[in-house]
Amino acid sequence: MNAVASRSATAELTPLTGLRGFAALWVLLYHVWVEATPRAMTLGSLDLTPLFSCGWAGVDIFFTLSAFLLSLPYATRQLEGVPAPSLRIFWLRRVQRILPAYYAQLLVLAALASLFGLGAMPGGWQFLGNLLLLTDLGPYGAAPVNPVTYTLPIEFGFYLLLPILAAWLRPRRWPLLALLAIVVTQLWRHLVFPYVAHAEVPLRVIALEQLPGRLDQFVFGMLAAYAYTRATASGRILNTRANEALMLLGIALFAALLWGIHYSIGTYWDGHPLLFVWHSLAGVATALMLYASARGSRIALALFDNAPLRWIGLVSFGVYLWHFPILHWLDAAHAFGWIDGYRLPWMLPIVLAATVVVAAISYRWIELPFLRAGRRRSTHPQLTTEMIVAADGKTAIR
Repeated sequence: MNAVASRSATAELTPLTGLRGFAALWVLLYHVWVEATPRAMTLGSLDLTPLFSCGWAGVDIFFTLSAFLLSLPYATRQLEGVPAPSLRIFWLRRVQRILPAYYAQLLVLAALASLFGLGAMPGGWQFLGNLLLLTDLGPYGAAPVNPVTYTLPIEFGFYLLLPILAAWLRPRRWPLLALLAIVVTQLWRHLVFPYVAHAEVPLRVIALEQLPGRLDQFVFGMLAAYAYTRATASGRILNTRANEALMLLGIALFAALLWGIHYSIGTYWDGHPLLFVWHSLAGVATALMLYASARGSRIALALFDNAPLRWIGLVSFGVYLWHFPILHWLDAAHAFGWIDGYRLPWMLPIVLAATVVVAAISYRWIELPFLRAGRRRSTHPQLTTEMIVAADGKTAIR
């Protein structure tokens, strides 16, 4: 194992930080577009509506990107033979990364509802269920206080599985890992769908979007991390054309999926073939882009490696958490009532500005202090892959 491989696990992959920022902004754009009264977004004869109507796909990017980053130390371990990452430390860091900002938001939302009537005051079971992340179980769980947080239990479920799945990141085992993930995902979606086919669409979403129904997305991110680590460790000269082709293939596949689901949405939740493979293919497309970006794709550098997107990437968790409540507070306060005509061009910068301010506060005063707590220098720096060096030289932790 050479020094290049060790650096691959510790250096910031700047396009990926920017991609995370893009994903957060895309989800925000989607919700503002919906609230502004959705309409077709065309440029001449070119229909750009899927770029707005499918902004929820930023979550697909988050899932696969998270798996990629968190799998790097495990993939490096397989190649370098360093000690296994501590499970206690790994899970503690995951808790530090997610729960402080999430719990702080729960407290703020409850306080604002109680004191000023902003939003609905959660009942005792709902609040407890949100604290315990029991928010993606439909009628058997607690309604999320903030609707976008339904993804957090899915993410946490993957954190619990990752150390087990990572044992398959080996030359002869990784195909079996890919096959296992595909089989589990397809079985879940095909077996569960008949039971919810006649339920309301939100219940179909909840039933199908459990971790088993998204497992292959995470595993594709893991496999991309494994392939990247092996390619970096090999010392082979990068085939730039092939790498750019992978990036373009990932982008083209994702674009085809966006337009495909946009034009089939009328029958999608009724059992359209895309219902069973859309997220899987989105995971493949994202994994291709992640690998190519990490390997230095010039296309990725042009699209995502810029200061604004990297900064949004650093505070992306706060952007994701806070944009939805802020949007609805502003709308409930009739903050956009003065707009004459289509509201999106005015709503978007206002919601974005308010969200990034709150997200920056959350990152600086809540997330970072907890992320830095209890950290020590590691004998093997590659085991701290989720620590990414920010553009300003400060440490940001994934």
